[in-house]
Amino acid sequence: MRDFDAEAEAAAVDAEWPTPERIGSDLPPVPQMDVEALLPAPLAGYVRDAAHRKAAPAEFVAVSLLVSLGALIGARCGVRPKLLDDWIVVPNLWGAIIAPPSKKKSPSMADGTKPLKWLAAQARTKHAKAMEAYQDEVEQYDVMMAAAKKAMAKAAEAADDDKLAAAKARIAALKDSKPQPPTLKRYTSNDATIEKLGDLLVENPQGLLTERDELAGLLTSFDKSGHESDRAFYLEAWNGTEGHEIDRIARGSLFIPNLALSVLGGIQPERLERYLDSASKDVGNDGLLARFQLMVWPDPVGFEWRDTLPDKALRDAVYKVFETLDDDDFMAAWGAEPADQFRRIPSFKLSAAAAQAFIAWDTKLQTEIMPACQSVLQEHFGKYEKLVAGLALILDMAERADTGGIIGPIREGPMLKAIAWADFLGAHAKRVYHLWMHPEVRAAQRLSEFLLQGKLPDPFTTADVQRKNWGGLGSPKQIGAALEFLESVGWGRPAPKPMGPSGGRPSTAWEVNPKIHRLNAKEEPTKPTKPGNGGLNRFSSPSPSVREDVFSDDDDRVDL
Repeated sequence: MRDFDAEAEAAAVDAEWPTPERIGSDLPPVPQMDVEALLPAPLAGYVRDAAHRKAAPAEFVAVSLLVSLGALIGARCGVRPKLLDDWIVVPNLWGAIIAPPSKKKSPSMADGTKPLKWLAAQARTKHAKAMEAYQDEVEQYDVMMAAAKKAMAKAAEAADDDKLAAAKARIAALKDSKPQPPTLKRYTSNDATIEKLGDLLVENPQGLLTERDELAGLLTSFDKSGHESDRAFYLEAWNGTEGHEIDRIARGSLFIPNLALSVLGGIQPERLERYLDSASKDVGNDGLLARFQLMVWPDPVGFEWRDTLPDKALRDAVYKVFETLDDDDFMAAWGAEPADQFRRIPSFKLSAAAAQAFIAWDTKLQTEIMPACQSVLQEHFGKYEKLVAGLALILDMAERADTGGIIGPIREGPMLKAIAWADFLGAHAKRVYHLWMHPEVRAAQRLSEFLLQGKLPDPFTTADVQRKNWGGLGSPKQIGAALEFLESVGWGRPAPKPMGPSGGRPSTAWEVNPKIHRLNAKEEPTKPTKPGNGGLNRFSSPSPSVREDVFSDDDDRVDL
């Protein structure tokens, strides 16, 4: 009888509660990377080989490799997307690799930047030898200058005007020919103040790659006291086409011929979420994150033990591409048009076919895609013109450096690959900015995990959650948004709860639907129709196995 009563009571409780909806991954899906469709040989082979050996997403290596190539070309040349206008795009790109800890971000970045760091190592060796020769020249110069000064002193003592004049002329000539220390050619910088970056950019006007293993450190450093001007410096360095003047009382004045910086780094989703939350509260949003156009957040690759040799032929071919692009004069060897009073740097035009493809893509982007997006995505996609033009230049030059192809305007093939990159990266941008636009879903997902683990009493209050100090659930506003969402999907409901044994002022307590513990057992949750709150998908969905064109003709809007 007791068993019957217990079953009846449980049935009555069940009847009180709706069937909860499963809260899976709230992130929009991203397509798998088609390496051969997006990269020319040998870049595609190098990326696939490196990613396979590490059991890591190919996106990590590809983004790092493209940012490195863009930094290598830098402000030495640009591309003109318009035939008549003087608009020039410099291929210095910013890349961000998003993944949880221990997901091979750093090793993959290392593979992508190895060719550039190989050039840096060669430059250091060359500079060391040049310094030895410089020291010898300085010693000879000091001896000759000492002899000239001694001759001048003797002539002055003897009142010999002719010898005195000759000694003075000799000293003046020596001063004019004083040995100058060799400049170390730099390619990268890991951690430098903007003042030091300014010094390095004066000596390396082609630009530099700023590489940070943890990108969150760079982003948060802009908000520190005494670094207020750093953010503006980086924002301007993204353009890569203008000079820059720095004036400091202690350091004096400095003119940078080309303020061009490429940026590459990794960041964890939770840290990115905190940054997005902070940025969303900043009414003066300046588009810093939108400049990270090569921003990827792929699905994780399952662990598999692999131990194979790197493909030496592919590695040597990619290193040769970097070496060729480092050594060549783009005007003499590649046919770039020289700089003039309207264009500060040498530049390439687009071929007729490439120009037609770019115009068609840009027209659709501006008139169809962006107007259908929320403002934050409009801002991000608005910077894709530089992305596509810069990538077309990078991919074209990389292919020609490998094959020795005909010099001249940017061809249609690399332009189509660059446009395919924009489609591919658009899906990743939707995933990233989903955190910005729907933080309540992320908070609800996190709270639901703790409820399933029994880490809260039943019922519980907002204060119970806040005392846990869980990430993304630290403020009453965040917790309230999460609870409201959980209520909407049947995970809980509010119930009055007096504070303390004597009653007193009641606070809202939340009861937990007992059915949530059956979600991963026998019962399947009810799958609702597509919700109306902004098209928000509450259910996990696998990434498509085929390329999903974010800017395809089938899409009448970018649905977030």
